[in-house]
Amino acid sequence: KAAASIFVTGSFWFQAAPMAAAIETLGLVRDTDYLERITALGERLRSGMAERASAAGFSFRQTGPVTMPLFLFDDDPDLRKGFCFSSAMLERGVYVHPWHNMFLCAAMTKADIEAALDAADGAFGELKRQSASLQPVPKLAFLTTGGTR
Repeated sequence: KAAASIFVTGSFWFQAAPMAAAIETLGLVRDTDYLERITALGERLRSGMAERASAAGFSFRQTGPVTMPLFLFDDDPDLRKGFCFSSAMLERGVYVHPWHNMFLCAAMTKADIEAALDAADGAFGELKRQSASLQPVPKLAFLTTGGTR
């Protein structure tokens, strides 16, 4: 009855396995240094990304909690820089999303964050090389113009 009285989206939220996993996860958050550790990793990622963006000459902002970062370029209304940067990061083995928050997790280590920052050095360089010739992302350009072509 309680579940029927609220609106919930998601495919599996009312099944037993996800609930059991959630309970186990809450126990791990309570009983380990998980939250403190990923917060420190997120702070390192955020400060390192800011340093690298500034060094490469980009106006770069980060939003969201440090454990759920979102990287955006200030002068990038149609996200062409974001897509270029994300692609350059992926080519270097690091997946970042061009417009959505990402999520740090317990499996990540300091070495993972440093590897991501090393990749960012190259990705910012690649973005700098390509900036003058970047084209709008077709599907996104269509969406950001209110559906006009």
